[in-house]
Amino acid sequence: MFTKLRNKFILQTMLISSAVMVVAFGAIFASSAMRMGWRSMPKPEGFTSEMVGIEEIFKDEIQREREEHLINLGLTLLMVGICVEVLIFVLSYIYAEKAIEPVKQAYENQREFIANASHELKTPIAAVRANFEALGADEEPWVSNIDAELTRASKLIGDLLTLARTDGRKKSDPSVVDITTVVKKCAKLMKARLGEKELGLNLPEMTELTIVEADFAQIVDILLDNAIKYSDKKIEISFEKNVLTIKNDGKTIPAKQLKRVFERFYQTDKTAEGSGLGLSIAKAVADRNGWELSADSDKTSTAFRLYLS
Repeated sequence: MFTKLRNKFILQTMLISSAVMVVAFGAIFASSAMRMGWRSMPKPEGFTSEMVGIEEIFKDEIQREREEHLINLGLTLLMVGICVEVLIFVLSYIYAEKAIEPVKQAYENQREFIANASHELKTPIAAVRANFEALGADEEPWVSNIDAELTRASKLIGDLLTLARTDGRKKSDPSVVDITTVVKKCAKLMKARLGEKELGLNLPEMTELTIVEADFAQIVDILLDNAIKYSDKKIEISFEKNVLTIKNDGKTIPAKQLKRVFERFYQTDKTAEGSGLGLSIAKAVADRNGWELSADSDKTSTAFRLYLS
């Protein structure tokens, strides 16, 4: 993530500096060419028609000198431009590294804090749940409320821990995976959550790709869980040209909120259950593998697309 940010900064700096130099050096070259074009050889006193041949020779010589001068000027400007670009690249790289370092350090501290806090909170909540189950109480609604809140807290801590591990984990070794089999397996595991909602699969018989199966399955689980949560009646899963699409009907996402759906803790529906970390985890896993995850929403449906490179 930080490498992409640094490279983006350097690229923008190089493009701006290149544009400025092209304009400046082009103006210098053009003005020099125009000034040289206006010069003419003065005719000496007593100039006669017999001297016309000599005048033509001098004109040709002056023209050659002009051309040589313009060529030398062009090469000089080119060499200066290359040297300046190299210098700007080095300075931009150094400045970008120094500018990103505090942000990177703060990010690492945040990730470490989330991991440590999640780990520390996980133990007491597990102990509370174990003791609660040991009581064998069945009074409603207090028992169910406690159980629901414990489940919610456990899921939040699990998501935080997963996100922290995802940020710091390197990409696993890929293997040949049948995409259709993995998607069908994920859909089968989610079947109990569908209720009366319809799940449509538009998948090829077999599509083998060299990817990290666990990461791909994790993203499918998150996107499918999200689609079931927000759909009214129907969810569709399709795969074509290395693009996985999970689409659901129901409540759509406003255009202004689409850009933020992958932010941590961000929820388009504040009343919905969940921690707002699922899509963030999916995006982090996709980025780690070099995949692209996008979202779009129209008046009737919302679709998430995973582009496998």
